[in-house]
Amino acid sequence: MKRIILIIGIILFSSAAVFGAGVLEGRLSSEESSTGSSVWQVSKNGNILFLGGSIHILRASDYPLPEEFEYAFSKSEIQVLEADSEQLTDPEILQYLLSKMILPGETTIQSLLDPAVYNLLSMACYEYGFSINDVAKIKPAMVVNMLLIQQMEKIGFKQQGIDDYFRVKAKNKNKPIIFLESVQSQINMLVSMGEGYENEYVSYSLTDMEETEEDIETLLHEWKYGITGTNEESLIEMKNEWPEIYKVLITDRHDEWIPQIEEFIASGKVHFVVAGLLHMYGPDGLRSRLKDLGYTVEQVIIK
Repeated sequence: MKRIILIIGIILFSSAAVFGAGVLEGRLSSEESSTGSSVWQVSKNGNILFLGGSIHILRASDYPLPEEFEYAFSKSEIQVLEADSEQLTDPEILQYLLSKMILPGETTIQSLLDPAVYNLLSMACYEYGFSINDVAKIKPAMVVNMLLIQQMEKIGFKQQGIDDYFRVKAKNKNKPIIFLESVQSQINMLVSMGEGYENEYVSYSLTDMEETEEDIETLLHEWKYGITGTNEESLIEMKNEWPEIYKVLITDRHDEWIPQIEEFIASGKVHFVVAGLLHMYGPDGLRSRLKDLGYTVEQVIIK
């Protein structure tokens, strides 16, 4: 069973060494390659844009980033990210998150979940050092997310992700930053995960958690070298088994993003769009959607 919830957590949601000066010379390949990385050039009518597939949380050992990311940054005039993660330190945004993650009225996790699923979640909480009573009023999907974060930290994932890396770097270079969506929209999406099918969502999320480290290593390898394997398979599984999640996380967001990306390309200014890696793949992914609209999409490979 693929770890869809794990993949969602580290690739889709937004939660460093700097290379030396100088322009990197790159080459392009229209075929997927194990010698490149998760960066693509999109072009039409002489205008170009770069797409970078992000992992939202990394380890210190995952830096420096593959050269293709630095190449795209050096060639771009405007940095584009999913959302402004800095706003998560804003008290109003934190209050908004808190208000959204709390279960309504008299509802609790225990009243919402079947006894067997509740016990499964209770044991997972205990394993990570807290009682399920401490999170009795928090939506199950958010508790699952808390467990995933703790699990990631346990195996060394405390370093900033690619999004924050380029946000900081763009600010230091006085490069303009544009965001594809608001932090509030990401919060709304996150807290709504699994609503209406909480038992299935929690059970599925907690299955095979012990395999997380192995799954992450596979994902990071494919991200580093621009390999499609797990990402394509995960999208197919998500679309077939969790169509509601697929629609909210993938197709609905891409419907909002594609017009913006087309405007970026038409502007004549080179933008570097960094978004979760899974957004780049599949028949509804950004690359496929842009190809269908007549754009040329080529993988960037540094010589």
